[in-house]
Amino acid sequence: MGEEPLGSASSGTPDPASAPGAPASTQTGGTRAAVIWTFTVVAVLVLILLVIFMVQNQDRVNVYFLGFHGQLALGVAMLIAAVGGAVVVSIVGAVRIIQLRARARTANKARTKNGP
Repeated sequence: MGEEPLGSASSGTPDPASAPGAPASTQTGGTRAAVIWTFTVVAVLVLILLVIFMVQNQDRVNVYFLGFHGQLALGVAMLIAAVGGAVVVSIVGAVRIIQLRARARTANKARTKNGP
């Protein structure tokens, strides 16, 4: 009835998971499925806001790009611009990740070649 699990704060024995340098606890605050569902709900909410934005911005605007011109709804034109910006950011991020992985691979090869 009054027993406490080993490693509890009042037992006088420190919890090994809270010691410095100890591996991370297995309780991360949620499962992968919970994280996926959370991001799915957030993505659906963002999509709803995007649809509302596009519906409210139906005015036709002239668009000029590299010699081409035409008319689009303002919401669609801004969506295309945002997607284009996201693609550019993704490409730059991917290039940076590739650079960092190559640098890490080179450092690991040098470390294993020279010994510990």
